Amino acid sequence: MLVVSGKSRLLALTGAAVAVAVAVAVAGCAGDGQSGIPTETPEPPATAETTAVAATTPHAEPAVVVGEVRGNPAAAPALQSWTNDLVDGDDVVSRCWTIAPERAAAMYADVDAITAAVRQPGQDGQFAVTWSAGGTDVSVLRHEIAAGYACPYVHPTGANPYTGEDAVHAVERFLARAAGKPVNPADTEARYPLACDSRAIWDPYGTGVPDVPPLSTDPDVFTELTSFDAEAATFWAMDDVYAAVTVPVVDAGAARDLEVLVTTGANGYCLGEVS
Repeated sequence: MLVVSGKSRLLALTGAAVAVAVAVAVAGCAGDGQSGIPTETPEPPATAETTAVAATTPHAEPAVVVGEVRGNPAAAPALQSWTNDLVDGDDVVSRCWTIAPERAAAMYADVDAITAAVRQPGQDGQFAVTWSAGGTDVSVLRHEIAAGYACPYVHPTGANPYTGEDAVHAVERFLARAAGKPVNPADTEARYPLACDSRAIWDPYGTGVPDVPPLSTDPDVFTELTSFDAEAATFWAMDDVYAAVTVPVVDAGAARDLEVLVTTGANGYCLGEVS
């Protein structure tokens, strides 16, 4: 079992308290960042706030110019804003709240490798746009492009862009929303989907009779959650497609282990079911 620790604290979710914790999982990936069960390419949100607070200083002549993406004119400008901040030494980790802070810090450490990749023309895939060079891929999901400030996943070429940390962070964000204290005011389901798509392809137990993911039709399952222990969260792969995140919670006044089943798709890790 792979154990993934979140922030070292117990988050109480009473009244206006902030909740943060757990979830999500696994699968193979293509060069464009797709993995897990296949999904249809989602339309970008009608309106989307930036993933982070964009820098206020204009960059008339960027030190690193992001390569254009044929057929997706919004992709390069969205990554350009992030690249400007990275090259200037600004705090891109705190601005990229859709990614766990420790994970973002590790991915964004090799500035030279990242800038070498983003200078190349980007390739528009099914779920993500990817810039590549020297064995490094810089991949951006579509909702990040729509936001106008694209926080990328940086990974070796051909490797799965996601890890158990990403799954856990997705669950943290989902629980924080349920508590009424999202990690960022822009973090809504409409702008940054976390529940799996409502398509009859969900079959984590291999029954041969797929159905729609329960959380896609009934996402309000944590209304009586009062606290959870992010540090004690665990993540394990059920198979090549599905995974589970387990976290201790206090729900409806009773302590129990909450298990969330996840997979990956158009928006990275998504939550499908609470068991």
